[in-house]
Amino acid sequence: MNRQSSGQHAHGEPEDGANTSDRLLTELRSQSTELERLHAIYEELETRNGLLHNEVLRLKRAQRTNVEDLARVAAVLLQISRAKGVALDSVTLGILRRRGWLPSRNRTAVRP
Repeated sequence: MNRQSSGQHAHGEPEDGANTSDRLLTELRSQSTELERLHAIYEELETRNGLLHNEVLRLKRAQRTNVEDLARVAAVLLQISRAKGVALDSVTLGILRRRGWLPSRNRTAVRP
């Protein structure tokens, strides 16, 4: 039986085996390129995620500072209101109660 007539090269490899190897090598290279592309995207997303995380932390600190500042202002406002005998309006009292800056229903509400 002749080797070349049985579908093999003179080197002993089947013809479609070489084609399969080339096809698989091409597919492997393509997957490698795609993996590199996805890795670059992942690194960019990780960087963005880190930046967003830092921004969230910054905003939380700013919010905490703002709440502390407003609590101080509310305390001074109540102190002045009581010292001067000027009643606060019901909306302001409602805000102070919602925030927990008033211990209970206050006697300084405006009377109609």
